[in-house]
Amino acid sequence: MKLRFIIVLFLVLVSKLIFSVPKIILKLDDLSVKNGLCQCSSVFDFLVQKQLKASFGIIANRNDNTTLIKLNPYLQAKNAKEERLFEIWHHGFDHSKTEFKDSTYEFQKAHFENADKLTKKLLDIQMHSFGAPYNATDSITERVFSENKNYKIFIFSSLKKHEKSNILYLDNRVNMENGTGKPEYDYFLGNYAKVKSKYPDYMVLQGHPNLWSPEKLEQFRKIIDFLISEGCEFVTPYEYYLSKKCQ
Repeated sequence: MKLRFIIVLFLVLVSKLIFSVPKIILKLDDLSVKNGLCQCSSVFDFLVQKQLKASFGIIANRNDNTTLIKLNPYLQAKNAKEERLFEIWHHGFDHSKTEFKDSTYEFQKAHFENADKLTKKLLDIQMHSFGAPYNATDSITERVFSENKNYKIFIFSSLKKHEKSNILYLDNRVNMENGTGKPEYDYFLGNYAKVKSKYPDYMVLQGHPNLWSPEKLEQFRKIIDFLISEGCEFVTPYEYYLSKKCQ
């Protein structure tokens, strides 16, 4: 009887591993709005039409007082379950290469907090997720990040020793762009196949929609349609954090 139970439990675990599909976190970088112009509008519209969740990293000082007017319809967009579709995350104040790497504590602290305050002022939201420009960070960044208790999710940290239990580090990157701003369906399929069994819980797909031509947007559409056919669920970073903390 005991052996039978063990065999059944083993088969259940194996079936879960075989048939499970990862949650998909879309990390879409370099959001900005100036004079009412947003180069990510077509991607927002596509995701709204598909009723899919995604997260957009905002570069604070590349926005003005037209940002809320332009983005508010997207920030209020919900799916059939009345869940918001989009999360805005902290992508730096000015997106310089050394903004959060090889710079002083005072410099990083000022950029982190100024970006947080400016985005809060422009959009009337509190961000909870952070991803550095160029994914370039160091130990000082970890310190600055941890000092602001509103932030819970660190996307693509350069440091691999993740010891803070109250912070969710999102690292399972699967490339869909073959070069910055160049999503490619076949390229993504190859990367997805390589790590599907390695990342059964979640995958982070990074993109730069402000650079996507109509042809590149079509490649992104194909990637999304494939993931839908796989049965993947799309979640935002903060939503994923809350789900993990509630377990």
